Amino acid sequence: MRTAAADRSRTQTSSITKVEEQVYRVGIALIGVSSLAIGVWAVLALVSGMVASGGPGALVADWFTAVTGS
Repeated sequence: MRTAAADRSRTQTSSITKVEEQVYRVGIALIGVSSLAIGVWAVLALVSGMVASGGPGALVADWFTAVTGS
C-alpha cells in the first residue's frame, strides 16, 4: 500500500513539474515575440522618420531641433 501511494505522489509531482515547465516555455516565447514586435515597430518608425525628413542626417538635425526647441 505504501508503494502505491509513493508512486502516485511521484507521478503527481512529475506532472506538476511538466506543467510548470510548459508554462515557463510559453511565458518565455511570449516575451520573445513581444520583444520582436517592439523591435520591428522601432525599426519601422526610424525608417519612416528618415524617409519623412529626407535622410539620416536630416533626421538627426530635425531631432536636435525638436529636443532643443530652436
